[in-house]
Amino acid sequence: MYPSETYTSSNKKGKYLFILILMFTIIISTNYFALSVPADTIEVIAKYPETGKSSIYQINFIVSKAIHPRAGFRVTFSDGFDLSDLLIAGSTTINGGFDLSVEKQVVIIKRSGLGREIPANEKVDIKFAIVKNPREPRDDYKIVVEILDETEKSIVKQEKLQKVLPQKQ
Repeated sequence: MYPSETYTSSNKKGKYLFILILMFTIIISTNYFALSVPADTIEVIAKYPETGKSSIYQINFIVSKAIHPRAGFRVTFSDGFDLSDLLIAGSTTINGGFDLSVEKQVVIIKRSGLGREIPANEKVDIKFAIVKNPREPRDDYKIVVEILDETEKSIVKQEKLQKVLPQKQ
């Protein structure tokens, strides 16, 4: 075998090895990114979860669709929560302002249309106050959170359980 033939055959092996490593890297990174894209997730947090307390409620969410500047949010609380003092809604991640209304146990928050469109899979939050917690401690109060598009069609709807704790002594 001549040196040029040796070089050529080892060079081909190197190319095949490089292509194999490149393909493996692409497959692994594609699977990693596919797994890291979050599903539609919603989290409800009460700043003061004790019975009878007035609290700020925060909804954190990531959805797989963009959120239009005229989108809306509907939050339905179990009986026992008092929404009569609910006055304000805001966000640290959504700009443009909100319109807020309350119908019995339902909080309706609509974006004003002035902010930017929120891209899919971006973490966002909405806060609203004042919600008065029920007087009975339980860990199974239901809160249904629904994210609506600009035509008020539901994008995501999830039911969450909220703990209301006994008052601290």
